[in-house]
Amino acid sequence: MECRLKELLDGRTIAWLSDKTGVHRNTITSYIRGTAPQLDKAYLIADALNKSVYDIWPPN
Repeated sequence: MECRLKELLDGRTIAWLSDKTGVHRNTITSYIRGTAPQLDKAYLIADALNKSVYDIWPPN
């Protein structure tokens, strides 16, 4: 699964995103490496970055 999360962090850290969303840093790292996110966590991350889920994880 393609993930654009790393580039969309735009200078912010994984720790910042973790603090903002409550999603563990290791979980975010696994998403960046290609693990499919749980839907609730995907929406939390998208909301924190002011993006849609599809901006972060584009459909194939």
